[in-house]
Amino acid sequence: MIPSCWGFFDEAWPQPFENSQRMWSFDRTVTIAKPLVTFPWRSIGFYALTGKSVITFKKRLVKETIVEALEEIREQNPLGRILILADNYGSYHANLTQERADELDIEFVFIPPYSPTVNAVEPLWKDLKRDISPEIFEDKDYFREFLTETFHQLSQQVSFATDRIETFLPDVQRLH
Repeated sequence: MIPSCWGFFDEAWPQPFENSQRMWSFDRTVTIAKPLVTFPWRSIGFYALTGKSVITFKKRLVKETIVEALEEIREQNPLGRILILADNYGSYHANLTQERADELDIEFVFIPPYSPTVNAVEPLWKDLKRDISPEIFEDKDYFREFLTETFHQLSQQVSFATDRIETFLPDVQRLH
């Protein structure tokens, strides 16, 4: 049975003070002052190639919060089987996680250990962090809203997964 929804799953911890974008000028007068507002929530993202992408925020990354994230993915993608490609984070393998995934008709496919380049959500996180870099966030709510909007905008691009699809899933119908 072909899944009706499939995508890549991973967690990240973007912060308002990300500085992955270099700023320069000819006279070397560029300075950026950013308040060091920390964001206490970890981001869990599902980058869907078919179906709806989901980002959720949790204070801790444990099996119970991973189950909550799976439930949110199912809520946004109510029909059919869901296939999730993920790394080998321990909470994904936990019995509680796997049992709830089975109940939700979600199947994990684990990528090989030490191969983050296979997970297409990684470059999405990288671009999201680059988008954070020039921004200044005055409070946590605005930052959370920015993360949500930016994740959903970026997840509309199939380009993060194109190389992975061609390399690892050559027989899967092309997504356009």
